[in-house]
Amino acid sequence: MEESQPLTKMTLLKSLLSPTTFPHLILLAIASIMFFVVARMDAQAWAAYGFIGFSLTYVCLAPLSTNERIASLLRYTVDSDQTVSKSLPARFKILILPLVVGLTFVLFINLIFGENGILQQVGSFLPTLLGGLFVVWAMAQGRFFGHASMNGITAPEQGEINSDGFSPIPSLMMTSALVVVMTFAVTEGLRFILNQGSFSVWPYLFSFAVYGLCIYLTWGQRKEASRHSTTHAVARKWFWATQLFITWHVLSIFRSIDSASNDTMIFIEELFLMIVTVFLAIWALTSKGEGSNSAFFTRDNALFWGVAFGYAYAGSVAMITSVMDNVRTVLIAGHILVVVTVMYLQRSMLEGRVHRINNDRGIVQSVIHLEVHDTPPEEVTETTESVEIDINTIEQEATESIGDPVDWNQTPEALGDSTNWDDEIELLD
Repeated sequence: MEESQPLTKMTLLKSLLSPTTFPHLILLAIASIMFFVVARMDAQAWAAYGFIGFSLTYVCLAPLSTNERIASLLRYTVDSDQTVSKSLPARFKILILPLVVGLTFVLFINLIFGENGILQQVGSFLPTLLGGLFVVWAMAQGRFFGHASMNGITAPEQGEINSDGFSPIPSLMMTSALVVVMTFAVTEGLRFILNQGSFSVWPYLFSFAVYGLCIYLTWGQRKEASRHSTTHAVARKWFWATQLFITWHVLSIFRSIDSASNDTMIFIEELFLMIVTVFLAIWALTSKGEGSNSAFFTRDNALFWGVAFGYAYAGSVAMITSVMDNVRTVLIAGHILVVVTVMYLQRSMLEGRVHRINNDRGIVQSVIHLEVHDTPPEEVTETTESVEIDINTIEQEATESIGDPVDWNQTPEALGDSTNWDDEIELLD
C-alpha cells in the first residue's frame, strides 16, 4: 500500500489479509489447533510453552519487520507470472524464520521452566497463569472496542449551541430499537439455526435491564454533551455502537448460563470474538483515529502484532478449556468484565471527548473574534512629534545644568584674604 494512503479500518483489514503475509495467519490457525490438541492430551505445560514461545516470537519480529532485510524474510513478493501452485513454496518460505525462532523460544522456556529447569516450580503454574490472562484479554477487548469505536466517529465541523440541551428522546428511541433488533437477531436467529428451544422473554429483559443501567450511569455525561449539536451527535453515535456491543456480551452471558445452549455455538462465538478482539487491538494500537498513525505500531507491522496477540489469546482459551473444570463460569466472568469495562468507558471516554471538543471550539471562536488594532497614521505623527519635543527639552536642561560661565583670568582668593592684621606686633617674654 502507498504511504500516502490514510489509515482506515478498511486499509488495515486489507493489510492484515494481504497475500504477502497471509501464510502467517495460516500458521497461527494450524499451530493453535496443534497446541490445543497437545493441551487436551494432558500435556498442558508443553502447550503453554508453545503459545508463549510463538507469541514472544512475533512480539520480537513485529518491530524488526520495518527493517528491509528482515522484511524480505517475512513477506512474500508477489509474482504475477507464477501460478498459485508454483508459488506455494515461495509463499510458505516466509514462515521459516518464525518457526525457527518460535521453536528456539519453546526449547529455551522448557530449559528454564521445565522439569529440570531453574524455575521448575514456577513452570508448573504457567498453564494456569496463561489461562488467567483470559481476564486481562477480556478487559482489553472492552477497552480496545471503546477506543476503536470512539476514534472512528468524526465530529461535525459546524454546530449550534443549546443551553437547555437537545432532547434525548430521539436518541433513546433509536438506541432502544437497535437493542431490540440485536436481541431478536441473535436469540431468534440461533434458535432458528439450531431448530431447538422456544421463545423466551428473558434475553430481552436481560438486555434492557443493562441498557437502563447504562442510561442511568451516563445521564450526566449525555446531558453535558447535549448542550451542543456537535458533541450531541458524537455521543449519540458512540452510544449506538457501545450499547450494541454490550448487548451482544449480555446475550452471551445469558446463553452461557442457559444449560440448553450448545457448546459448539459457544465455542464458535468465542472464536469469532477472538478475531474481533485481535482486529480491534491492532486498530487501537496502530491508529489514534482515522488517518492518524502510530510511530511504533504501523500498518506495515500490524499483522505481526496481531498474530502475537492471537497466540496469547488462543493460549488463554486453550488453557481454560483444558485446565479449568467449569469453562462456562470462566467465560461468563470474561463477558461480565467486558460489559463492565465498556460501561465504565461510556462515562470516562465520553466526558473526555466532550471536554476536548469544547476546548477546541473555544480556541477556534477566540481566534475568529480576535481583533488587531493598528495605530492610525495621525496618532503616530503626533506621538513622534511629542517624543522629539521631549528629547529637545531634555538636552536643553542637561546643557544648562552644567554650570555658569567661568572667568579664568580672575585671581583666586587666598585663605587669609578676609583677615584684618594689626600693624604693631607685641613681643611677649
